[in-house]
Amino acid sequence: MSIRSIVGMLLVTVLWAICFPFIVVGLPDAPPLLFAALRALLAGICLVLIALARGGRVRYSPRRFFLLTAIGFSYTGMGLGGMFLGAGELGPGLATVLANAQPLFAAVLSYFFIREVVSGRLFAGLLIGFIGVVVLAAPDMEVSNSRFIGSVYILGGAVGTAIGNVLLKYQAGSDDIYWSMGIQLVIGSVFLGFASVILGEGMDINWTWSFATAALMLSIPATALMVVLWYALLASAPLNSLNSFTFLTPAIGVVIGLLWFGETFTVVEITGISITIIGLIIVMKAPGEGGRVREVRPGID
Repeated sequence: MSIRSIVGMLLVTVLWAICFPFIVVGLPDAPPLLFAALRALLAGICLVLIALARGGRVRYSPRRFFLLTAIGFSYTGMGLGGMFLGAGELGPGLATVLANAQPLFAAVLSYFFIREVVSGRLFAGLLIGFIGVVVLAAPDMEVSNSRFIGSVYILGGAVGTAIGNVLLKYQAGSDDIYWSMGIQLVIGSVFLGFASVILGEGMDINWTWSFATAALMLSIPATALMVVLWYALLASAPLNSLNSFTFLTPAIGVVIGLLWFGETFTVVEITGISITIIGLIIVMKAPGEGGRVREVRPGID
């Protein structure tokens, strides 16, 4: 991987890591799926406006619209829906572990659908990175029957994100980044809105300053900026190598707690972060053939 890709993924991971604190801040003031729909809608509108300002031209075709709809449903609808629903049901430890199973799901799917070869060393790096996440989150893990539904939500979101990532890799670099990401986010917000109505969440939002701040931070930097960077990186590097950086999300969360809230590292946290970094190093040092992709372009125009 190039230095540019590594720096880009570190920024994406930081943006992803700040999501969880702001979700926790905003959830008391809005139903989870409605909150998720609002996040996706605001981010999508932001990117569509940028595309319009840049003079981008929308190119319609049934196949392109179908692909963006599938991405909106999986990456945005299932991914954000599972994240927001599960956040209210599970403790941070178990939720972190389940959500970070996504790169392992994506590794399997990418092999079958985009022919991205997963070498033994690459898979070992992904597995070690996941083990690091498990160790890091272990002190906060609590498993009980009452939390089963929350686990299903988080795992469903992880599967949706993995499917969406494979679809994003499939079309990365083939069309305008702002239109593609903006449209799929708006489509995803529609799915989330329908799900909110079906579950009878209601439309009550308590527009406090804390909720408005959380919604803004989640929509603009943590979604709009993040997905644009992610999509650009997918066009230039293997999905599985990039995905391995998501294991750093809980580690960065610990660092944020250290810098802003005066928390301290425990031995378990240091061990988990170290194992995760070892996994990342193995992924980055994996032979080039481990990340080679047999190009399959969708021809969506």
